[in-house]
Amino acid sequence: MQEQRANVRVKDRLQVSYRFISDEDFNPEEGADKYFPNVWARYPDSIILLEESEDSNFKILPHIIDLNRKIDLLIEFLTQENRPKVEIPPNMSVCISASGIKLNISEHSTPGQKIALCIILPFVPPTMIFIMGEITRSIPMSTSLNSGEEEMGICYETAVRFLDLKDDDYEKIVKYIFKKQRDILRDMKRLTTDGISD
Repeated sequence: MQEQRANVRVKDRLQVSYRFISDEDFNPEEGADKYFPNVWARYPDSIILLEESEDSNFKILPHIIDLNRKIDLLIEFLTQENRPKVEIPPNMSVCISASGIKLNISEHSTPGQKIALCIILPFVPPTMIFIMGEITRSIPMSTSLNSGEEEMGICYETAVRFLDLKDDDYEKIVKYIFKKQRDILRDMKRLTTDGISD
């Protein structure tokens, strides 16, 4: 059953940070979170549209998200002199499954190279997943990255296979993928219905 689920994938724009890991520094016993001590997840305005679970109270969700934003900003302001600058993962166009992810990055890599990933899934509140992976493909592409992102010269379509994905992270990714697929099907149905009624 898990093998079948691993092939299900969706395209989307997600917040993703990454770090290449040398063979000397790679330790399969350690988690990928150690490479991202200062990652901070912003709460995108579109998050209400992305997470629509039956057990959520939509009248209070915007207020909860707004409160979380304010608390994060206050903590950032009060502690900025005592710690390194907080990293906010950029939005990237990705294709993600429960077995790996494909993304466009500015650095070339080689198959077999290890990489640490921080992926933020658009739940309420946003969920950070830290995953170790291995590069399986790096193909040079055009001079611009994803739409809405700055031009950074040549970029590389990079495929990553997840290594030792924890069960709860696996379930979060699968839940996100099927939620996204339901959203796509719902939007297609809405477009078809609107087209018929016009």
